[in-house]
Amino acid sequence: MKSLGTTKEDIGFFTDGENLEREPVLLDIKVVRENPEVVRESLRKRGLPDKLDQVELLLKLDTEWRRLQAEVDLLRKRRNEITAAIAEARKKKQEATALMKEAAAVPEKVKGLEARIDEEKEKIQNILLNLPNLIHDSVPFGKDEDDNVEVRKWGAIPKFDFKTLDHIDLGLKRGLIDIEKAGRVAGARFYYLKEDLVRLNHALIQYGLDFVAKKSFRLYQPPYFLHRDIIAGAVALTDFEEVIYKIEGEDLYLIPTAEHALLALHNDDIIDQTNLPLRYAGISPCFRKEAGAHGRDTKGIFRVHQFEKVEMFLFSTPEDSWKLHEELVHNVEEFFQNLKIPHRIVNVCTGDLGTVAAKKYDLEAWLPGQGKYREMASCSNCTSYQAVRSKVRYREKPSLPTKYLQYSRCYRACYRGDYGKLPD
Repeated sequence: MKSLGTTKEDIGFFTDGENLEREPVLLDIKVVRENPEVVRESLRKRGLPDKLDQVELLLKLDTEWRRLQAEVDLLRKRRNEITAAIAEARKKKQEATALMKEAAAVPEKVKGLEARIDEEKEKIQNILLNLPNLIHDSVPFGKDEDDNVEVRKWGAIPKFDFKTLDHIDLGLKRGLIDIEKAGRVAGARFYYLKEDLVRLNHALIQYGLDFVAKKSFRLYQPPYFLHRDIIAGAVALTDFEEVIYKIEGEDLYLIPTAEHALLALHNDDIIDQTNLPLRYAGISPCFRKEAGAHGRDTKGIFRVHQFEKVEMFLFSTPEDSWKLHEELVHNVEEFFQNLKIPHRIVNVCTGDLGTVAAKKYDLEAWLPGQGKYREMASCSNCTSYQAVRSKVRYREKPSLPTKYLQYSRCYRACYRGDYGKLPD
């Protein structure tokens, strides 16, 4: 873990957003076309050199798509010219057979070119959907969580005159957790909570709901199943294999987070700017395969297939983007401070950032039983990555066009209810 100290000036923790309008956002082919090196550099920082070839292929496909589109435009223009010429010939009682024959051939040529345009467009979209968001300049470079940069800490590390127990040891000792029977009926990474631990879990969730409601977040309990195209608006396509459970035989997937359902509230919507920002909070169980977690956190119920979570989610304009991102961080900090849980904030490095976020802060709480800080909440600025995929737009005034690709902002942050299953 790297540390740059705790002053705002040293770490750039607060972003004034003055360059936001010039900040490119991926999924717009214009960004790749006009700023290919920005895209390449972002991929290099993420440790994804294998995707650089995709950028080159994208540029070639885009060139061909534009060439075909220009050819169609010329044909349509020519047809208008022919139509005018035929009308003029008939007016003068002149022969127009050749012109009529040429005009009749145009629709078929256009149809053939449009089919090729659609093919090229689909190839372009498939590549764009598999490229990650562009990284913000303030994200530290690194390979994994060991390279995340500590921003600040809160609370003294407690000292005990006895040996501390991890949550699972304490839970088993008191008969509040049963992973053996859960393993029999559901497999690894499942659990039964019992008695007071059930009450504690739900008490923490209720406190989280009350807390976010006081912060002007509107509460939602969303559907626990979503269609594939809806979830695809929020996640990397690889998540369908590594993270998300599918309902066999149906176009339904169990939600890994309430975030996806909250984003979907405005799928293909145009939002009046006067209503922004929109503050939503969702409570839901979360279901995750944890396919990439093999061998990690196998003891206890820290990394599991099912847990409850309270989620904060905001839509905003770019002008408020980074300010609101910081607001989420401070909300999460206040929540844990109210619970008197020592914690720290880390600026997540490029290699640990994930596909969707342009920048992310994690709150890591101190676990006495493990003797280290562990992630309990995350706050991500996803810029317009999800908004573009889900077609969420906004309009400044009814008379003005919508702003689509670069100006809808989505964020997420969470209070993981599983922290409350049992404090160490």
